[in-house]
Amino acid sequence: TSSIVAIHGLDGHREASFTAPNGVLWLRDLLPETLPNARILTYGYDARTRGVNRSNQALHDLSIDFIAKLSSFRVYTNTDARPLIFIAHSFGGIMLKKALIYANATHINHLPAHKAIEVSTFGIIYLGTPHQGIDLTDWMRSLLKCFSVTSQADGPIMKHLGLHSETLQQLMVEYTAISSRFQTLFCYETYDTLGLGATGRVPVISAVVQGSVNTEVIAIHKDHLGLAQFSSVFDNEYSNLIQHLLLMARQAPSVILKYWEKHSPVLCKGYQWSNNPGMMLHILASLMY
Repeated sequence: TSSIVAIHGLDGHREASFTAPNGVLWLRDLLPETLPNARILTYGYDARTRGVNRSNQALHDLSIDFIAKLSSFRVYTNTDARPLIFIAHSFGGIMLKKALIYANATHINHLPAHKAIEVSTFGIIYLGTPHQGIDLTDWMRSLLKCFSVTSQADGPIMKHLGLHSETLQQLMVEYTAISSRFQTLFCYETYDTLGLGATGRVPVISAVVQGSVNTEVIAIHKDHLGLAQFSSVFDNEYSNLIQHLLLMARQAPSVILKYWEKHSPVLCKGYQWSNNPGMMLHILASLMY
């Protein structure tokens, strides 16, 4: 069985970002029907970009914090070798890439629980992640209009997301070196965010990393916020996404077992590859308000 970990984006929430207007939280209400043996987790973190209480954590800090909390949870539940599939929306994908780079740099004999995150990762689904950055001027003006606020969006997080950002370019180089064994699905939106026009949309050239190995690309006919929200099993976009997720979940256990046999035969022999149903939804960290 696998663990599926969902990560929200900027100004998002561990549940609200994945909840459709009709109140359906598909990670809890729909996904367990398809993957009854999977453990479905959602990770919340402080990603506020505006106001006096905006986050002062930089990308590096958020990524390390994520690895620390996820690894601690897996050790505590004795599932530190369980296969992982990530679903990352928008900036959540940027944070995830940075976290996997960090985990890859650790060693199985030094911070083994952190290394285990990278070793156990099988698949990643990116939902509108701006890998190449975005035009912050137009983007933030649009989002501020959407949220009906007048305070300026800034802080450490925003400095990393500009179009052709040096940070993102360096991140791309480092991530490409470790990502070839991951099964990756890039999803991009085709609709402008309601009322915002094209400036409220991550362009496909940024949402898809051209030339990546072991990757597929699909269009999701929703806007940027709707990319992570599905109202029912009859939503065609949900059906399309779930087929890819189901295939990942089926392939992950045997593939990850081989990786563990390579990296840590002793740990692998002592680990029980359980098929017992996991929790429908578990909050890793209640850091978002």
